[in-house]
Amino acid sequence: MLIFDEPVNGLDPDGIRWARQLMQALAKQGRTVLVSSHLVTEMELTADRVVIIGRGQLINDSSRADLAARYATLEEAYLQLTAGSTDHRAQWPRTPGQ
Repeated sequence: MLIFDEPVNGLDPDGIRWARQLMQALAKQGRTVLVSSHLVTEMELTADRVVIIGRGQLINDSSRADLAARYATLEEAYLQLTAGSTDHRAQWPRTPGQ
């Protein structure tokens, strides 16, 4: 089992392609490759299965193909599936005393 956390963060395009191909090759060898990433478009190119967790709860565990059949993009799937489990209320700029 290999676990990668944001493996392509900060890489140039050649490095991103190399990392993507490495992870896919390892998976084809039968290894379990777990990738944690906020780069949804990169996961659309890389992942076979997509697990989404929000506020410590499992929101989705399905194939990328299943999500592609139900949503226009993986980003759209993520945004719709997590709509009730995220809190984006901005507190900026903060007022004095907060």
